[in-house]
Amino acid sequence: MFQRFSRLSNASLFVVFSIFCSTASAEKVIYDTDMGIDDWSAMLVVANHPEIELLGVTSNGVGEGHCAENMVNIPGLLALSNSADVPFACGDHFPMDGYFVFPAPWRKQADTLSGVPVPTTDRVPTELNSVDLIHQLLSEQDEQVVLLSAGSLTNIAQWLQKYPEDMPKVSRLVMMGGGFDAPGNIIVPGFTGDHPNKKAEWNIYVDAVAADIVFASSLPVEVVGLDLTNQVMVTPEYAKRFKSEVKTPAAEFWDKVLDDNDWFIESNEYYFWDVLAALVVVEPELCQGEMQSVWVEHNKVSSGDKWADTSIPNVTEAGIARSHYDPATFGITRIGGDNPAVKICRHTQPQKAFDALIEILNIQDSSNNKTI
Repeated sequence: MFQRFSRLSNASLFVVFSIFCSTASAEKVIYDTDMGIDDWSAMLVVANHPEIELLGVTSNGVGEGHCAENMVNIPGLLALSNSADVPFACGDHFPMDGYFVFPAPWRKQADTLSGVPVPTTDRVPTELNSVDLIHQLLSEQDEQVVLLSAGSLTNIAQWLQKYPEDMPKVSRLVMMGGGFDAPGNIIVPGFTGDHPNKKAEWNIYVDAVAADIVFASSLPVEVVGLDLTNQVMVTPEYAKRFKSEVKTPAAEFWDKVLDDNDWFIESNEYYFWDVLAALVVVEPELCQGEMQSVWVEHNKVSSGDKWADTSIPNVTEAGIARSHYDPATFGITRIGGDNPAVKICRHTQPQKAFDALIEILNIQDSSNNKTI
């Protein structure tokens, strides 16, 4: 879809955006995020894209960001975009089951937006929790909605359990998570270097029980996993190019994040994770793959080890005793079984993704023509 906007000037993009909003129907999207570093640019994509109507943003405390900080950072980021006033909410603070969490330094980075300031707003979250907000937003629509998941699948699984009648309202669930042929990303030198899990991906790992519920459902799922995202590495050359093309507050914010994470970029371990999933929402051709059934490993053990965070309550939000799981296999996504087939994205177009992020983040605010 966005291809026809390519190579337009910023002023031309503003004109296209204005014409589009008055004459065409946008793709309606609910964005579910854990507010990690890669979620911020993904949020700006869905909040700024001229072919997306962002209905709302949901989060929880299961992923990288904590609820209290998310509820400040989400409206701050939205204030940089063309969708500043959408509702937002938080959900549970802990996974549906298990005791696994992201490393504490990563969570601090998420809570502080890597030290890069965003506008201060007086906006507050809805009184609904994330699960009920998803239900409300879907109930208000006469047409189908895309769910975009860029974190654990906790909110989505709980929504499926509480409101199964909503499923026909969803045209696609585009999710960043999992991996099949690609190596896992749980082992990170300096943080989790001696972790036993060599295959799982973080968004699935922190709540594999939720992920298994989603894969067992009949939702039309598109998996933007490590097999795809590993094809789109953020390089110092790309960061330099991005800096040279900054024109808006949204792009300026992301440029500063890249500056603060130059060490990460230089490590050759930084990829288009969640932002690639966001781009797949409006650029389906960025996900080329096949339909397969998927299930998620979650093998119970009698007690936890060093990777279990025992500060997590030993009773789940559902009121049942929380279980320990084998950290070496928890969250590994496997092909096979009897679950409904989902689309596994295998191939993409890296240059198109790189170009799209620069263009979308540099679209001007349609209400006040705001640029830097």
